[in-house]
Amino acid sequence: MKLNAREQRLLLALGGVVIVLILAVPVWLIVQQNAEIEDENTAARALLAELTTEGPRLKLLAEAQRADLARFRRKTPPLGSFLEAEAKKHGLSLREVTDQPEKAFGRYLRRSVRASIPDVGLTAVVQLLSGIIASPYPVAIDHVQIEHFNPGDVYNLKLGIVTYDREAGTSDADDKEATTKETKK
Repeated sequence: MKLNAREQRLLLALGGVVIVLILAVPVWLIVQQNAEIEDENTAARALLAELTTEGPRLKLLAEAQRADLARFRRKTPPLGSFLEAEAKKHGLSLREVTDQPEKAFGRYLRRSVRASIPDVGLTAVVQLLSGIIASPYPVAIDHVQIEHFNPGDVYNLKLGIVTYDREAGTSDADDKEATTKETKK
């Protein structure tokens, strides 16, 4: 089969296009792949830079988590006597102390108590609240009601505190795993 001059030129042009495609497509794919790798490298560099700048803060967060876990290892004494001892440290006396029912929350047992402290100054209230918060036990204040019926710096305080005790058989690894799952949600 003989081809005329025009067909030969077309066939030659088609062959040239095929050869260019065969040579250009792999080069184009390599360039695209390199661009993607460069983008990934840029993102990785940005992440490393962020980790470097946020490293101290992350260390502080990890230390705070370890301190919280250590705090939960300590079982809080009976809350009524704990609150009474804290009040005595600040020269206060409790009038009514009411234990609330215990509740189970996951691996922790929630205990709480409510108390009334009559005729107290605001400075003593703030010192009592600060003492409760600074205690080495996992205790939190969940209720504060201040009534001011008398003239001057004399108030009636109703206070509720709560603690979470770890149930027997629960380990720090279980707590860390639960904390990790909660933060990922």
